[in-house]
Amino acid sequence: MNEAWKIVADDPDPAQRDANWHAALQRVFLSMVEQPGGTQLHGEVSYNRSPLGIEFVRLAGSPQVIIGDYPSQPNQSESIWLALALEGDATLTIDDNKADLSPGDILYGSTGVNHAALHLSSDFRVLTLEVPHAIFYKRLLNPLSIRAGTLSGQSGIGKLLSDFLCSVSGELEGLTPASFHPVEMSLSELLIYSLAEQTTVNTFRDPGHAQHFREICHSIELNLGDPELNLPKIAELNNASVRYVQKIFKEAELSFNQYLRRRRLELCKRDMSSQVNAGLSISEICYRRGFNDLAYFSRAFSAEFGMSPRAFRSRKLDSQ
Repeated sequence: MNEAWKIVADDPDPAQRDANWHAALQRVFLSMVEQPGGTQLHGEVSYNRSPLGIEFVRLAGSPQVIIGDYPSQPNQSESIWLALALEGDATLTIDDNKADLSPGDILYGSTGVNHAALHLSSDFRVLTLEVPHAIFYKRLLNPLSIRAGTLSGQSGIGKLLSDFLCSVSGELEGLTPASFHPVEMSLSELLIYSLAEQTTVNTFRDPGHAQHFREICHSIELNLGDPELNLPKIAELNNASVRYVQKIFKEAELSFNQYLRRRRLELCKRDMSSQVNAGLSISEICYRRGFNDLAYFSRAFSAEFGMSPRAFRSRKLDSQ
């Protein structure tokens, strides 16, 4: 199920407008760390999430400096982020390096790995995405090797990706789970080829298997909340045999159960990281993501992330 919302920071009270903007950015793991003096803050955030878990955020606003607010996790990055400059003057700072950005250029990196700041010196529009590694898991040989950088949107595959994302930005509010499917497929292919020049790429031996893997993963994402989801059911949904699905996952150097458990844990972790879900209990979060045993969920979470769900949630929410 996709989830869409929009927040406009236009309250006549400057203090309330500032608070609304900070809260809107926090919902998408961003923070404004600086605003030029003498400028009146205004901003707009539009959000939509595809069935495969790709998060699209369109930002528009006045001059400011925005940073990613992901926890630092140098060995456990779970997704790749992209940012497309649509309008305005911008400079990207990655650690100690700076680069000017033109409209159409794309920033990228792994969440929680590099410190990146976007300096927006004029009114701006930016589209950001967070793409789970599971979208193209194992097709990128080592996703952790991806360090923040830029892709030129002026020519070649980079331009195709830039133009594609610009079109998606214009239709963001109207995208439904069904219409998101071709967007997900096209994005994964364009992204892999765009990053191929930046990092080592490992493709499936059979291109058809790569396509089937993406389709199977898509059907898993659509049914993650079903506690009865299992290998035979996914095979049936994809008109394939259990043996064939097992073969596809083996080629991706995964098992079906490993993939399913990991995706559920990732979503639970994300849910527990957000103040938006502060009113939900840990059991409510794990049950809605398809777990049906709280004790098992707690053991699996602790084994995957090195701490209990309660300890993780307490530390994360206390830091916000």
